[in-house]
Amino acid sequence: MAKGHVSKVNMKRILLLFIILILGSVPVFSAEQDDDASSGDFSGGNTAEMFSSGPKSDPLIEIRNWLGRSGAPPLEKNQQKLLRKVYDDEVKALAKPFEKQFGVSLQAALKTQPAQSGRRTGGGRANRELTAEVHRISSHLSDKLFAALPMEQQLPVRKFQSEMVRQRRVDRFKQTTEASGLSLTEQQESDIDAIFARESYLRTQAIIQANGESYEKSLSFVASQTEKRIALVLDPSQPNALSAENAPAGSPQPSPEETQPHVD
Repeated sequence: MAKGHVSKVNMKRILLLFIILILGSVPVFSAEQDDDASSGDFSGGNTAEMFSSGPKSDPLIEIRNWLGRSGAPPLEKNQQKLLRKVYDDEVKALAKPFEKQFGVSLQAALKTQPAQSGRRTGGGRANRELTAEVHRISSHLSDKLFAALPMEQQLPVRKFQSEMVRQRRVDRFKQTTEASGLSLTEQQESDIDAIFARESYLRTQAIIQANGESYEKSLSFVASQTEKRIALVLDPSQPNALSAENAPAGSPQPSPEETQPHVD
């Protein structure tokens, strides 16, 4: 194989790895992870004490907030009973295994989560695992509630959230490439903006089609396609800013995903 061809292949790999490193710092999974004020932390203090008396939380507050921010129709009074039943049924199904694993009730953990927002005081591995699991379940419950909404409410919210993610990923990509000395042409910028717009659309579709179930594999596939498409837009003759020095040792390599969203 010719030396020039090998060099070109290697540069494409470096480009792709560099893009993965940039976009990996802004996950495609959830707009709520960075924006929802109710993301708590149970990593400090005595767990039993924190859960002994927690404020009552309304699971519909988050839904109302996102509906308002996205310009979707507000919740009607007759929707609230159905949504509370969806929430309560899901909590009931998850409660026993959660309590068996962590020794506290799921209901108490969910109620205490908003009160612990912003606490980052360390703690042992068990409390870190508890924090992560409560966050995961909270996101799952949120997805269940959104999936129970009619499409005229659900779609504007999911579009709005996907656009939040898109903007953060675009900003991060442009900031990092500029800081690295990579100059993009107008055509490249336009092409990359279109790639991120495609990702936002597919993200919305994947989440809605998941119908309240996990969509991480679908979004990972969408993100991997974005990375590959951007690598094709970049010219291997722009490598000076994208040298191997930008890729720390042990950086994860992209792996193919088995699941992808089906969009009509």
